[in-house]
Amino acid sequence: MNKMDFEDIRPYHDGEVKEKIANLLGEEQFCQIIQHVMPEIPFPIFEKQMRSIDTIYDFQTKVVVPLLDKLLSQSTDGLSYSGIDNLDRDKSYLFVSTHRDIVLDSALMDYALLKEGFATAEIAIGDNLMKIPWIVDLVKLNKSFLVKRSLSKEQKLDGSVQLSKYINYTVKDKGEHIWIAHKAGRSKDGNDKTNPNILKMFNSGGTSESAFDNIKSLNICPVSISYEYNPCDALTLPELMMTTKGEKYEKQPMEDLIHMGEGLQGRKGKVEVSFGKPLNLLIEGKEIPNLKSEFFQFLAKTLDREIHNSYKLMPTNYMAFDLLNNSTAHNTNYSVEEKADFQEYIAKQLDGIEGEEEFKRKTFLKMYAYPVMNKES
Repeated sequence: MNKMDFEDIRPYHDGEVKEKIANLLGEEQFCQIIQHVMPEIPFPIFEKQMRSIDTIYDFQTKVVVPLLDKLLSQSTDGLSYSGIDNLDRDKSYLFVSTHRDIVLDSALMDYALLKEGFATAEIAIGDNLMKIPWIVDLVKLNKSFLVKRSLSKEQKLDGSVQLSKYINYTVKDKGEHIWIAHKAGRSKDGNDKTNPNILKMFNSGGTSESAFDNIKSLNICPVSISYEYNPCDALTLPELMMTTKGEKYEKQPMEDLIHMGEGLQGRKGKVEVSFGKPLNLLIEGKEIPNLKSEFFQFLAKTLDREIHNSYKLMPTNYMAFDLLNNSTAHNTNYSVEEKADFQEYIAKQLDGIEGEEEFKRKTFLKMYAYPVMNKES
Protein backbone atom coordinates (compact mmCIF):
# COMPACT_ATOMS: atom_id res chain seq x y z
CA MET A 1 0.00 0.00 0.00
CA ASN A 2 1.11 3.57 -0.60
CA LYS A 3 -0.13 6.69 1.13
CA MET A 4 -3.05 7.02 -1.32
CA ASP A 5 -4.53 3.80 0.13
CA PHE A 6 -5.15 5.54 3.47
CA GLU A 7 -7.20 8.53 2.26
CA ASP A 8 -10.37 7.47 4.09
CA ILE A 9 -8.69 6.98 7.49
CA ARG A 10 -5.70 9.34 7.69
CA PRO A 11 -5.47 12.57 9.76
CA TYR A 12 -5.52 15.93 7.96
CA HIS A 13 -2.37 17.48 6.49
CA ASP A 14 -1.15 21.04 7.01
CA GLY A 15 -2.48 22.01 3.56
CA GLU A 16 -6.04 21.16 4.66
CA VAL A 17 -6.01 23.08 7.95
CA LYS A 18 -7.48 26.40 6.69
CA GLU A 19 -10.40 24.75 4.93
CA LYS A 20 -11.27 22.42 7.85
CA ILE A 21 -11.10 25.25 10.39
CA ALA A 22 -13.45 27.32 8.20
CA ASN A 23 -15.82 24.33 8.15
CA LEU A 24 -15.69 24.06 11.96
CA LEU A 25 -16.40 27.76 12.43
CA GLY A 26 -19.43 27.35 10.18
CA GLU A 27 -20.88 24.65 12.49
CA GLU A 28 -23.34 26.13 14.97
CA GLN A 29 -23.02 23.21 17.41
CA PHE A 30 -19.22 23.50 17.52
CA CYS A 31 -19.42 27.28 18.12
CA GLN A 32 -21.95 26.78 20.95
CA ILE A 33 -19.75 24.18 22.67
CA ILE A 34 -16.68 26.45 22.46
CA GLN A 35 -18.63 29.32 24.02
CA HIS A 36 -19.85 26.98 26.77
CA VAL A 37 -16.37 25.58 27.48
CA MET A 38 -14.52 28.93 27.26
CA PRO A 39 -17.04 31.63 28.26
CA GLU A 40 -14.20 33.92 29.37
CA ILE A 41 -12.94 34.31 25.77
CA PRO A 42 -15.19 36.42 23.49
CA PHE A 43 -16.05 34.22 20.52
CA PRO A 44 -14.82 36.77 17.88
CA ILE A 45 -11.35 36.60 19.50
CA PHE A 46 -11.42 32.77 19.43
CA GLU A 47 -12.56 32.84 15.79
CA LYS A 48 -9.78 35.25 14.81
CA GLN A 49 -7.19 33.03 16.46
CA MET A 50 -8.60 29.93 14.73
CA ARG A 51 -8.44 31.61 11.31
CA SER A 52 -4.77 32.54 11.91
CA ILE A 53 -3.78 28.85 12.28
CA ASP A 54 -1.86 27.34 9.35
CA THR A 55 -0.54 23.99 10.60
CA ILE A 56 -1.53 20.96 12.69
CA TYR A 57 1.22 21.89 15.17
CA ASP A 58 -0.29 25.39 15.52
CA PHE A 59 -3.71 23.86 16.09
CA GLN A 60 -2.43 21.56 18.82
CA THR A 61 -0.30 24.18 20.61
CA LYS A 62 -2.66 27.18 20.25
CA VAL A 63 -6.05 25.46 20.67
CA VAL A 64 -5.73 21.96 22.16
CA VAL A 65 -3.05 22.70 24.79
CA PRO A 66 -4.84 25.78 26.25
CA LEU A 67 -8.07 23.74 26.42
CA LEU A 68 -6.23 20.94 28.23
CA ASP A 69 -4.57 23.44 30.61
CA LYS A 70 -8.00 24.72 31.58
CA LEU A 71 -9.49 21.25 31.85
CA LEU A 72 -6.61 20.03 34.04
CA SER A 73 -6.95 23.01 36.38
CA GLN A 74 -10.73 22.59 36.68
CA SER A 75 -11.22 18.81 36.87
CA THR A 76 -7.97 17.35 38.23
CA ASP A 77 -5.63 17.78 41.20
CA GLY A 78 -2.70 17.82 38.80
CA LEU A 79 -1.10 15.78 36.04
CA SER A 80 2.25 14.05 36.54
CA TYR A 81 4.16 11.79 34.21
CA SER A 82 7.00 9.34 34.54
CA GLY A 83 9.21 7.14 32.36
CA ILE A 84 9.94 9.78 29.68
CA ASP A 85 13.59 8.83 30.09
CA ASN A 86 12.69 5.41 28.65
CA LEU A 87 12.19 7.09 25.26
CA ASP A 88 14.85 7.76 22.62
CA ARG A 89 14.29 11.15 20.95
CA ASP A 90 15.53 9.79 17.62
CA LYS A 91 12.91 7.02 17.43
CA SER A 92 9.24 6.87 16.47
CA TYR A 93 7.13 4.75 18.83
CA LEU A 94 3.92 2.77 18.67
CA PHE A 95 2.48 3.58 22.09
CA VAL A 96 0.23 0.72 23.25
CA SER A 97 -1.83 2.14 26.08
CA THR A 98 -4.32 1.38 28.81
CA HIS A 99 -7.71 2.84 27.95
CA ARG A 100 -10.06 4.38 30.51
CA ASP A 101 -11.24 7.63 28.94
CA ILE A 102 -12.42 8.04 25.33
CA VAL A 103 -10.72 11.39 24.72
CA LEU A 104 -8.30 12.08 27.54
CA ASP A 105 -5.97 9.06 27.53
CA SER A 106 -4.31 9.95 24.24
CA ALA A 107 -4.66 13.72 24.80
CA LEU A 108 -2.84 13.60 28.14
CA MET A 109 -0.07 11.40 26.74
CA ASP A 110 0.39 13.89 23.88
CA TYR A 111 0.36 16.75 26.41
CA ALA A 112 3.20 15.07 28.36
CA LEU A 113 5.18 14.47 25.16
CA LEU A 114 4.79 18.12 24.08
CA LYS A 115 5.87 19.40 27.49
CA GLU A 116 9.05 17.34 27.20
CA GLY A 117 9.84 18.51 23.67
CA PHE A 118 8.72 15.36 21.82
CA ALA A 119 6.44 15.33 18.78
CA THR A 120 2.83 14.34 19.47
CA ALA A 121 1.45 10.98 18.36
CA GLU A 122 -1.18 10.18 15.78
CA ILE A 123 -4.22 8.79 17.60
CA ALA A 124 -6.27 5.72 16.71
CA ILE A 125 -9.99 6.39 17.21
CA GLY A 126 -12.96 4.15 16.43
CA ASP A 127 -15.24 5.34 13.64
CA ASN A 128 -18.19 4.31 15.85
CA LEU A 129 -17.51 7.54 17.78
CA MET A 130 -17.54 9.66 14.63
CA LYS A 131 -21.31 10.07 14.10
CA ILE A 132 -21.14 13.86 13.66
CA PRO A 133 -19.16 15.25 10.67
CA TRP A 134 -17.67 18.24 12.51
CA ILE A 135 -16.30 15.90 15.22
CA VAL A 136 -14.46 14.02 12.45
CA ASP A 137 -12.93 17.33 11.32
CA LEU A 138 -11.97 18.20 14.89
CA VAL A 139 -10.23 14.91 15.69
CA LYS A 140 -8.47 14.71 12.30
CA LEU A 141 -7.08 18.21 12.91
CA ASN A 142 -5.73 16.76 16.17
CA LYS A 143 -3.79 13.98 14.33
CA SER A 144 -6.42 11.23 14.74
CA PHE A 145 -6.90 8.45 12.23
CA LEU A 146 -9.95 6.21 11.98
CA VAL A 147 -10.22 2.57 13.03
CA LYS A 148 -13.10 1.04 11.09
CA ARG A 149 -15.24 -0.72 13.68
CA SER A 150 -18.56 -0.81 11.83
CA LEU A 151 -17.55 -3.24 9.07
CA SER A 152 -19.30 -6.39 7.89
CA LYS A 153 -17.61 -9.75 8.54
CA GLU A 154 -16.48 -9.87 4.91
CA GLN A 155 -14.86 -6.41 5.15
CA LYS A 156 -13.14 -6.88 8.53
CA LEU A 157 -9.98 -8.55 7.23
CA ASP A 158 -9.39 -5.83 4.62
CA GLY A 159 -10.02 -3.13 7.25
CA SER A 160 -7.57 -4.76 9.65
CA VAL A 161 -4.85 -5.06 6.99
CA GLN A 162 -5.36 -1.41 5.94
CA LEU A 163 -5.06 -0.30 9.58
CA SER A 164 -1.92 -2.36 10.11
CA LYS A 165 -0.29 -1.07 6.94
CA TYR A 166 -1.15 2.49 7.97
CA ILE A 167 0.46 1.96 11.40
CA ASN A 168 3.58 0.44 9.83
CA TYR A 169 3.77 3.23 7.22
CA THR A 170 3.32 5.97 9.85
CA VAL A 171 5.94 4.71 12.31
CA LYS A 172 8.55 3.50 9.79
CA ASP A 173 8.13 5.76 6.74
CA LYS A 174 6.62 8.98 8.10
CA GLY A 175 8.56 8.78 11.36
CA GLU A 176 5.51 9.66 13.50
CA HIS A 177 4.49 8.20 16.87
CA ILE A 178 1.13 6.44 17.20
CA TRP A 179 -1.17 5.99 20.21
CA ILE A 180 -3.50 2.99 20.23
CA ALA A 181 -5.43 1.22 23.01
CA HIS A 182 -4.15 -2.23 23.99
CA LYS A 183 -7.60 -3.75 23.44
CA ALA A 184 -10.76 -2.80 21.56
CA GLY A 185 -12.72 -0.41 23.79
CA ARG A 186 -12.07 0.80 27.29
CA SER A 187 -11.07 -1.34 30.29
CA LYS A 188 -14.25 -0.30 32.06
CA ASP A 189 -13.70 -2.87 34.83
CA GLY A 190 -10.21 -1.53 35.56
CA ASN A 191 -8.59 -4.82 34.52
CA ASP A 192 -5.92 -3.83 31.99
CA LYS A 193 -5.19 -6.78 29.70
CA THR A 194 -3.61 -6.53 26.23
CA ASN A 195 -5.45 -8.42 23.51
CA PRO A 196 -2.95 -10.58 21.54
CA ASN A 197 -5.08 -9.97 18.41
CA ILE A 198 -3.96 -6.31 18.46
CA LEU A 199 -0.36 -7.52 18.16
CA LYS A 200 -1.31 -9.93 15.36
CA MET A 201 -2.87 -6.97 13.56
CA PHE A 202 0.38 -4.95 13.89
CA ASN A 203 2.27 -7.84 12.31
CA SER A 204 -0.13 -8.32 9.35
CA GLY A 205 0.98 -5.05 7.71
CA GLY A 206 4.69 -5.65 8.15
CA THR A 207 7.06 -6.27 5.25
CA SER A 208 9.06 -9.14 6.77
CA GLU A 209 8.16 -12.84 6.80
CA SER A 210 9.32 -12.84 10.42
CA ALA A 211 6.66 -11.72 12.95
CA PHE A 212 9.50 -11.01 15.41
CA ASP A 213 11.18 -8.59 12.95
CA ASN A 214 7.86 -6.88 12.14
CA ILE A 215 7.06 -6.30 15.80
CA LYS A 216 10.61 -5.18 16.58
CA SER A 217 10.57 -2.57 13.78
CA LEU A 218 7.53 -0.79 15.31
CA ASN A 219 9.29 0.26 18.57
CA ILE A 220 6.27 -0.66 20.70
CA CYS A 221 6.17 1.15 24.05
CA PRO A 222 3.59 0.35 26.76
CA VAL A 223 1.86 3.29 28.44
CA SER A 224 -0.37 3.30 31.52
CA ILE A 225 -2.64 6.21 32.41
CA SER A 226 -4.12 6.26 35.90
CA TYR A 227 -6.90 8.43 37.27
CA GLU A 228 -7.54 8.79 40.99
CA TYR A 229 -11.26 8.98 40.15
CA ASN A 230 -12.82 7.64 36.96
CA PRO A 231 -15.44 10.27 36.07
CA CYS A 232 -17.44 7.62 34.16
CA ASP A 233 -17.41 5.01 36.97
CA ALA A 234 -21.13 5.26 37.80
CA LEU A 235 -22.03 5.55 34.09
CA THR A 236 -20.30 2.26 33.25
CA LEU A 237 -21.61 0.35 36.30
CA PRO A 238 -24.92 -0.87 34.76
CA GLU A 239 -22.99 -2.36 31.80
CA LEU A 240 -20.44 -4.03 34.09
CA MET A 241 -23.18 -5.52 36.27
CA MET A 242 -24.94 -6.98 33.23
CA THR A 243 -21.77 -8.42 31.66
CA THR A 244 -20.73 -9.91 35.03
CA LYS A 245 -24.05 -11.78 35.03
CA GLY A 246 -23.42 -12.91 31.44
CA GLU A 247 -26.19 -10.71 30.05
CA LYS A 248 -25.91 -8.69 26.82
CA TYR A 249 -25.71 -4.92 27.21
CA GLU A 250 -27.12 -2.62 24.53
CA LYS A 251 -25.57 0.85 24.28
CA GLN A 252 -27.92 3.85 24.19
CA PRO A 253 -27.67 5.99 20.98
CA MET A 254 -25.80 8.92 22.61
CA GLU A 255 -23.99 6.92 25.30
CA ASP A 256 -20.43 7.38 23.99
CA LEU A 257 -20.94 11.14 23.56
CA ILE A 258 -22.27 11.39 27.14
CA HIS A 259 -19.19 9.47 28.36
CA MET A 260 -16.93 11.80 26.35
CA GLY A 261 -18.46 14.85 28.01
CA GLU A 262 -18.35 13.39 31.52
CA GLY A 263 -14.79 12.15 31.00
CA LEU A 264 -13.67 15.66 30.06
CA GLN A 265 -15.54 17.61 32.73
CA GLY A 266 -15.94 15.14 35.61
CA ARG A 267 -13.78 14.90 38.72
CA LYS A 268 -10.56 12.98 38.17
CA GLY A 269 -8.36 13.81 41.17
CA LYS A 270 -4.68 13.14 40.49
CA VAL A 271 -3.70 11.79 37.04
CA GLU A 272 -0.45 10.15 35.94
CA VAL A 273 0.87 9.13 32.53
CA SER A 274 3.53 6.41 32.87
CA PHE A 275 5.76 5.47 29.94
CA GLY A 276 7.06 1.93 30.39
CA LYS A 277 10.22 0.41 28.94
CA PRO A 278 9.93 -0.26 25.19
CA LEU A 279 9.00 -3.84 24.28
CA ASN A 280 12.31 -4.40 22.43
CA LEU A 281 14.19 -3.86 25.71
CA LEU A 282 11.73 -6.00 27.68
CA ILE A 283 12.22 -9.05 25.42
CA GLU A 284 15.96 -8.63 24.94
CA GLY A 285 17.74 -11.82 25.97
CA LYS A 286 14.44 -13.64 26.60
CA GLU A 287 13.53 -16.99 25.03
CA ILE A 288 11.07 -16.15 22.24
CA PRO A 289 8.37 -18.78 21.45
CA ASN A 290 8.56 -20.16 17.91
CA LEU A 291 4.84 -20.78 17.43
CA LYS A 292 3.07 -17.61 16.27
CA SER A 293 0.08 -18.07 18.61
CA GLU A 294 2.42 -18.49 21.61
CA PHE A 295 4.59 -15.59 20.40
CA PHE A 296 1.71 -13.08 20.48
CA GLN A 297 0.52 -14.38 23.88
CA PHE A 298 4.08 -13.94 25.17
CA LEU A 299 4.22 -10.34 23.86
CA ALA A 300 0.81 -9.50 25.38
CA LYS A 301 1.86 -10.84 28.78
CA THR A 302 5.18 -8.96 28.57
CA LEU A 303 3.36 -5.69 27.84
CA ASP A 304 0.84 -6.36 30.63
CA ARG A 305 3.62 -6.95 33.17
CA GLU A 306 5.22 -3.61 32.29
CA ILE A 307 1.87 -1.78 32.24
CA HIS A 308 0.92 -3.17 35.66
CA ASN A 309 4.37 -2.48 37.14
CA SER A 310 4.54 1.10 35.85
CA TYR A 311 0.88 1.92 36.64
CA LYS A 312 0.73 4.67 39.27
CA LEU A 313 -1.51 3.37 42.05
CA MET A 314 -3.67 6.00 43.77
CA PRO A 315 -5.14 5.99 47.32
CA THR A 316 -8.52 5.10 45.75
CA ASN A 317 -7.02 1.88 44.34
CA TYR A 318 -5.61 0.82 47.71
CA MET A 319 -8.81 1.73 49.57
CA ALA A 320 -10.97 -0.17 47.09
CA PHE A 321 -8.77 -3.27 47.45
CA ASP A 322 -9.00 -3.14 51.26
CA LEU A 323 -12.77 -2.48 51.26
CA LEU A 324 -13.37 -5.29 48.75
CA ASN A 325 -11.33 -7.78 50.79
CA ASN A 326 -12.25 -6.41 54.23
CA SER A 327 -8.53 -6.01 54.89
CA THR A 328 -6.01 -3.47 56.11
CA ALA A 329 -3.23 -4.69 53.79
CA HIS A 330 -2.68 -1.28 52.22
CA ASN A 331 -3.80 1.11 54.97
CA THR A 332 -0.41 2.86 55.04
CA ASN A 333 -1.25 4.33 51.62
CA TYR A 334 -4.27 6.35 52.79
CA SER A 335 -5.62 8.11 55.85
CA VAL A 336 -8.75 7.38 57.89
CA GLU A 337 -10.24 10.63 56.55
CA GLU A 338 -9.52 9.64 52.92
CA LYS A 339 -11.20 6.28 53.50
CA ALA A 340 -14.30 7.93 54.97
CA ASP A 341 -14.45 10.37 52.03
CA PHE A 342 -14.09 7.50 49.54
CA GLN A 343 -16.87 5.49 51.20
CA GLU A 344 -19.09 8.58 51.02
CA TYR A 345 -18.17 8.98 47.34
CA ILE A 346 -19.06 5.33 46.63
CA ALA A 347 -22.46 5.66 48.33
CA LYS A 348 -23.21 8.77 46.27
CA GLN A 349 -22.18 7.09 42.99
CA LEU A 350 -24.28 3.98 43.71
CA ASP A 351 -27.36 5.95 44.71
CA GLY A 352 -30.12 5.57 42.13
CA ILE A 353 -28.51 2.66 40.26
CA GLU A 354 -30.75 -0.40 40.26
CA GLY A 355 -29.45 -3.69 41.60
CA GLU A 356 -28.68 -5.69 44.72
CA GLU A 357 -26.62 -3.46 47.03
CA GLU A 358 -23.70 -5.80 47.77
CA PHE A 359 -23.35 -6.81 44.10
CA LYS A 360 -23.34 -3.14 43.07
CA ARG A 361 -20.77 -2.28 45.71
CA LYS A 362 -18.40 -5.15 44.82
CA THR A 363 -18.64 -4.48 41.07
CA PHE A 364 -17.86 -0.80 41.71
CA LEU A 365 -14.94 -1.50 44.06
CA LYS A 366 -13.36 -3.94 41.56
CA MET A 367 -13.03 -1.09 39.03
CA TYR A 368 -10.60 0.62 41.40
CA ALA A 369 -9.09 -2.53 42.99
CA TYR A 370 -8.00 -4.34 39.80
CA PRO A 371 -4.80 -2.28 39.27
CA VAL A 372 -3.64 -3.35 42.76
CA MET A 373 -4.54 -6.99 42.10
CA ASN A 374 -2.72 -6.91 38.76
CA LYS A 375 0.40 -5.35 40.24
CA GLU A 376 0.51 -7.93 43.03
CA SER A 377 -0.26 -11.01 40.90
